[in-house]
Amino acid sequence: MSETTLAVIVAHGAPSDPRPLDQVVKQLAKRVEAFTCGYHVVGATLAMPGSLEAELEHATPSQTTVIYPFFMSTGWFVSKELPRRVSTAIANPVDFLQPFGLDLSLPALCIQRASDAAGACDQAPDATVLVLAAHGSQKGPASAQAARAIQESITDTGTFAEVRLGFVEENPTISQAAAGLTNSPAVCLPLFATTAGHVQADIPEQLAAANFQGTLMPPIGEDDEVPRLIAAALAKANQPAG
Repeated sequence: MSETTLAVIVAHGAPSDPRPLDQVVKQLAKRVEAFTCGYHVVGATLAMPGSLEAELEHATPSQTTVIYPFFMSTGWFVSKELPRRVSTAIANPVDFLQPFGLDLSLPALCIQRASDAAGACDQAPDATVLVLAAHGSQKGPASAQAARAIQESITDTGTFAEVRLGFVEENPTISQAAAGLTNSPAVCLPLFATTAGHVQADIPEQLAAANFQGTLMPPIGEDDEVPRLIAAALAKANQPAG
């Protein structure tokens, strides 16, 4: 019988109050494991002291451990801090998968959920403006590039009247992206993995500054289909090469 592979879903978390989001990611891991075969799936956040290291203790010596970054892009935390923390904790070979935000199936999920949100307000998607709210960064291009790739993929389908993109930490801001939509059918989808400070405060504040009257949706990372999406990525990683 083959050994079970340890997969660790790792999110950033909330440094100011780390425990609640750490528990959210742990619950997500349990839901993902229900759709997998041959994996023991656990969850952790970088912000919760000792969380990642405690979960890595489940790793079988010499067996490859799979790390799934529950992030929207390959920024500093994914490319530098996460590998450093993992290598400090275990000597196992490690397979780092692409982060959640780069999953090629994510734009289709965004389209479906934004269409659902428009329909719930009796709006046709092709008459609705979709505002994507993303993190962005002044320190590197990875966050904006990942969000723009999603924007372009959605735009190319022609599903919505327009697809706009705004950022919390760079221009165009979310309020700039949402400007002029007071009397237009519109929905706003946060391109975030979890609900933390930006989703709870910054996005609503910027939308209010633009007098946005449309629907603010939950972050895409909290969608009910996300466990299946992550499980599919784990299954693909577990396929023999060749």
